[in-house]
Amino acid sequence: MATILDGRELSKKIKERIKKEVELFDKKPRIDFLYFEDDKSTEVYFTRAKKQAENVGIIGSLHNLPINTSEKDFLTLIEYLNKEKETSAIMVQMPLPKHISKKNVYETISIEKDVDAISHVNLGRIFIGDSNLVPCTAKSAFALIEESGIKVEGANAVVIGRSEIVGKPLAHLLLQKSATVTIAHSKTQNLKEICKKADILCVSIGKSEFITGDYIKEGAVVIDIGINVQDDGSLKGDVNFEEASKIASYITPVPNGVGSVTVAMLLDNLVYLHKNIINKN
Repeated sequence: MATILDGRELSKKIKERIKKEVELFDKKPRIDFLYFEDDKSTEVYFTRAKKQAENVGIIGSLHNLPINTSEKDFLTLIEYLNKEKETSAIMVQMPLPKHISKKNVYETISIEKDVDAISHVNLGRIFIGDSNLVPCTAKSAFALIEESGIKVEGANAVVIGRSEIVGKPLAHLLLQKSATVTIAHSKTQNLKEICKKADILCVSIGKSEFITGDYIKEGAVVIDIGINVQDDGSLKGDVNFEEASKIASYITPVPNGVGSVTVAMLLDNLVYLHKNIINKN
């Protein structure tokens, strides 16, 4: 039976450290959350993130925007917050409404306040080996791997998912630690055979319990990044936990796995940005 990688303990440890760091600041950090009124799941996430930020002494500000907000007005708000001295970090809803260009948002958000590392410059830094600022979900998944003491060097790692904020940065974090990395996706052929060779299998595809036991190598480490809301309101991962936990050596649960660490990593990124702002002034 697999050892459970419970994200709640790691999250608690990170937030305790952050609270101590924030207490030393003369000026408290502030994070601004930007989202649209029709996205209830993001509203719930950002509201919880704001509360957790406040619990460690960080100021949180929610910007709930009408769904018909134009791209021009949305980018203008980002530009305003880029210049706002009280704002240490900006967090933007993803995915965005269809009428707003992700590319334009990535290019507009200041690299100095880009708390989820979605700007092209910050993503580029990850790809050349600078991992000080990493998208929160990818950073959380990798932190759980490191926290467990799992050996990454020389491991065969498979990452299912190629998004800019999860799959690609996570693959590069594993590569930086000398894993041999394969990125798989919806067009990958022979996916099951590829997964069966993975010592570390990271899954972020958004399909409830898609990865079953027959995709998993005996003794593999399974990092389930997916969160899928069921009709009854319960949460399921992208991995069939019951089957996988009988085969894997380590596994993250859903809930209480990667998702539990994500806000803590968001706050960790925020403190990093705030320190940089202090050092420049």
